Amino acid sequence: MSKEHLVIIGNGPAGNQAALTLKEKAPEAAVTLISKERETCYRPHLLPRRIAGEMEEEALFVCPIDSYKEKGVKLRTGQRVVGLNLVRREVILDHKEIVRYTGLIIAVGGKPRIPESLLVFRDHMFTLKTLDDARLWKTRLSRVGDILVMGGDLTSFAVTKALLGLGKRVFFMLDEDAFWPLRGSETLFSEASKSLAGRGVEVLPRGRLRSIARLSDDAYEVQVDGDKIRVGMIGAFFGLVPDVDFLAGSGLRIDRGILVDEYLHTGFEGVCATGDCAQIFHSAIRDYWVSIGHDNAVSLGRTAALNLLGGKIEAAVAKESIYEVQGIKVNTSWWTEF
Repeated sequence: MSKEHLVIIGNGPAGNQAALTLKEKAPEAAVTLISKERETCYRPHLLPRRIAGEMEEEALFVCPIDSYKEKGVKLRTGQRVVGLNLVRREVILDHKEIVRYTGLIIAVGGKPRIPESLLVFRDHMFTLKTLDDARLWKTRLSRVGDILVMGGDLTSFAVTKALLGLGKRVFFMLDEDAFWPLRGSETLFSEASKSLAGRGVEVLPRGRLRSIARLSDDAYEVQVDGDKIRVGMIGAFFGLVPDVDFLAGSGLRIDRGILVDEYLHTGFEGVCATGDCAQIFHSAIRDYWVSIGHDNAVSLGRTAALNLLGGKIEAAVAKESIYEVQGIKVNTSWWTEF
């Protein structure tokens, strides 16, 4: 019998934990971890603290690159997966290489969500999901003093806190998509506005973004209804969506994320999905839910690895912690408070 080859796509909190668990529980198997990023695994939920200067970049990393080799995990960074052949058990990379597997865990996480109505302004907006994003923020913040924060997910509040700590002038724009994945309400908008204003944030009246004009490398003129402001950066924070576009046509069932059962199985033998990219069946509510947050991702990564190896651990959370948001069941594990 040929040696087992267990492959994980994605080296975020879920993928990293899955790889280490697989090697721990199946030491004789070959374990390959494929990541499109060139860095080793880091903690994305701490990026606001990094741009605030509260921690050095090295402190973000979960483990050094050399430690993967020591643990027997083959780490392939800077490798983008562009497709799967689930019948032949093949992972297809962007440079046409084919990696064959006996077991597969998909843990590709999420990517920044920009509402459709704002996509026309996407090139003027800064997100904060990756280490490269944080480096860009650090560079730009050294040159600008006024920042517009758009959105309202919890990351936006963490970033706002960081900006205020740096002595920046912060404008904040809330809109109908502001609190993704939580549904906005008049009460929520009022409470958020009051909290922001209490910290010295200039909360813009709720309205429609009409235009963004780039005046120079470090200056933008933004029009919201009839009002115009000038800022040096525009941050967009509308939550994340699963980064699963490359799986179109793979045969996997995809709704908001990859549909899996309560054990994180996709329906294809030897293939699991976990973390932010998965939409998980919950046996108690008889419906699917999605996970958001670092701690949830780590837990689900370990569960996926154990179940890929034959375990039967249900990836369930208490019914009380699942919220219905715009037709989606969500379990949140936010990392900060404003």
